[in-house]
Parts: sequence; C-alpha cells; structure tokens
Amino acid sequence: MRAKIIVSNVAIFAFLLSPLALVLLSGWSALAGPADTEPNITSWVLIALASLVASLNLHLSFLRPFLYAKRHGDSPEGYRHVSGFPIVGSILTAIAVLATWGQMSITAIGLALLVVDTGSVVWLLVALSRDKSFWDSAT
Repeated sequence: MRAKIIVSNVAIFAFLLSPLALVLLSGWSALAGPADTEPNITSWVLIALASLVASLNLHLSFLRPFLYAKRHGDSPEGYRHVSGFPIVGSILTAIAVLATWGQMSITAIGLALLVVDTGSVVWLLVALSRDKSFWDSAT
C-alpha cells in the first residue's frame, strides 16, 4: 500500500513539474543554439496575462492580509481568505514558452513568473513537500 502511494505521489509531482521543466528545457535549448526568430505577439500576450495572474496571486497571498491587519489594528480577526487563480499562470507561461521554444527572453520571464506566482506549480510543490499527510496514508 505504501509503495502505491509513493508511486502515485511521484506521478503527481512529475505532472506538476512539467511547466517548470518546459521552461528550463527551453532555456537550455536557447543556450545551446539561440533561435533565429523573434518571439511572436501571442507569446507576449500570454506572458502579459500570466504576469497579471501572478500579480493578483501575489497580492492576495501577501499584500492583502498585511493591509487588512494594518487597517484593523494588527488583528487578523474577521479576515476572509480569497483565492486567486491557482495554476492558471503556470499554464499560460507553459503555452507561451511552447509557442516560442528556445527564445531566451520569453524563457527568462517565464521562469521568473513561475517562481513569483504564489499560485504556480512551484509553490504547490513546496506546499506538498512540507505536508506529511500527502506522503503517508495513515495520517
């Protein structure tokens, strides 16, 4: 039973790592042999949308609770958590990178977005790696 849980969790991790792997492999491809084409407008629009999603997720995760506490005398009482758009920024970033494979500018921005976006797969992987119930069926 334990081996089955570990295998399924590793499969989940591999699936969640795919946008990050795409960005890193595109960067490696750009370093190995830079692409001779310019990034298309579609990739820039997707990156812009991913940036908006990342900004919203970052605001909702860190800035909004801080501002609420400042307005209410450093008390989190009555604060209601609002979810952003998890995974949406990661999907938009992965599509943008795939649309312009090997372009260092899109790849670098995409990597930064995956790290900064609190709803991205990177932050989900960090949360899952710290959650003991994810790894143990008894808990």
